Amino acid sequence: MSSELLRLTSKEYGDILKSGEFSDTEILVGEEPDTKVFLAHSLILKIRSPYFRTAFSSRWVRTENNIIKLQKPNISVKVFDILIKYIYSSIIDLTKYDIKTNVAVLIAADELCLYDLCSYIEKELLRNETLLKNNFILIHNVANKFNQFTKLLQFYRVNFQKDPNLILRTNDFTTIQQETLLNFLTEHSQSLRPIEIWDKLIEWAIARSHELPSDVIRWTSSEITTFRGIIQSFIPHINFKEISPADFSHKIKPLKDIFDDKSYAKILEHYSFNNEVRSNFKMNIDSRIISSDLAFLIGNLIKITRQDGNKLCIQ
Repeated sequence: MSSELLRLTSKEYGDILKSGEFSDTEILVGEEPDTKVFLAHSLILKIRSPYFRTAFSSRWVRTENNIIKLQKPNISVKVFDILIKYIYSSIIDLTKYDIKTNVAVLIAADELCLYDLCSYIEKELLRNETLLKNNFILIHNVANKFNQFTKLLQFYRVNFQKDPNLILRTNDFTTIQQETLLNFLTEHSQSLRPIEIWDKLIEWAIARSHELPSDVIRWTSSEITTFRGIIQSFIPHINFKEISPADFSHKIKPLKDIFDDKSYAKILEHYSFNNEVRSNFKMNIDSRIISSDLAFLIGNLIKITRQDGNKLCIQ
């Protein structure tokens, strides 16, 4: 069939879908408040999709007034509209949609057993590796949930192995779910830069809360408490000892109220004996009551905390 004949045939099938003429099937798609009833033709659907062939079998099918009724709440109206037009016309243009839509189309196409379309979508997605890396959380979720997308799974594994920090640098980091993020940090925090984890947790917390302003410096005590509640479960996965004293002073110390006094004292103790800090705070003392090291520790703790005007209880 020539491309012109294919175009004409596709248009005719598209017109039938659009008009609903001769339809014998109603498919309710989506969840409230975004739902839509699609009028379709069971013969076309069964020919094009093994899923519909099974769904319309005598054991599954539900009819009212000779109209087949089917519900697909787990597929959005937008995605199903793309897929049913493909089913009728064999034409799809992925360049019209963003990566999240195309991935959703891939997942729904797999459910409808449109395997050739799935292979095509995977191939097209992999044409733009930069876009995939910029949406690495999305690819992470798909790769870990749908092993059948072997090309995307391979892409994820290879690139994550090369650079686990891709998870932190991705544009869609704030979309990651708390449980997924916690599992990720539990498994991979040792291979990530702690200060990057901290920076991204702040970004993630701001995105998830309506109370936290984007300007961290202006956070109130109440907002710091809110931040603490959001990230409390992640704190044990940050190795503060690997954060530079400068980053600690500028980024961690202003939010010290997220720690309990004992934990914060241990962190300060580490920085007090850090060579970089020691070079800026030397102390020679001749005393039988207190050693030079202990004097250094106390003095440095005072130096680090004096701007806050808060007392620190060290046990």
